Amino acid sequence: MGQPPLESTVQIAATPDQVWAAVSDVKAMRRRSPELVGMWLFGRPQAGRRGVNLNRRKAFVWPTFSRVTQWKPPANDDGRGVFRFHVWPTNVDWSYEIEPADGGTRLTERRTALPDPSLSVRLTARLALGGAEAHDVELCDGMDRTLAAIKSEVER
Repeated sequence: MGQPPLESTVQIAATPDQVWAAVSDVKAMRRRSPELVGMWLFGRPQAGRRGVNLNRRKAFVWPTFSRVTQWKPPANDDGRGVFRFHVWPTNVDWSYEIEPADGGTRLTERRTALPDPSLSVRLTARLALGGAEAHDVELCDGMDRTLAAIKSEVER
């Protein structure tokens, strides 16, 4: 069946606009995320924009396709910002949510629950990713590492 949602949060000693500048730099995400080789959007980032992502786990590399579903800089909503994109073929949403908190900014990365995946997604998970559950453990670790890298960059 499907997999549960995943989430990681970090507190950053910076303004929401400073955190947004890092999160919205999609080209820089490849050096922050241990699984992402690159994310290429077709045009300037905004809601509705489509893209291609290249991911890796050890020697296995695979593409996914995405569409930005929410692009809301924090300046538009009292310091709350959201960058959300839908990914195929897994049919999940990934997001970065920004909110002012405790004199800084709380940044949360989320992956929605993985619905009942297609046969190709199940086979890929089993044969190339160590199984869906093991891959989710790696994804959680990767989320923690990605947020730690963003925190380090922004607080420098």
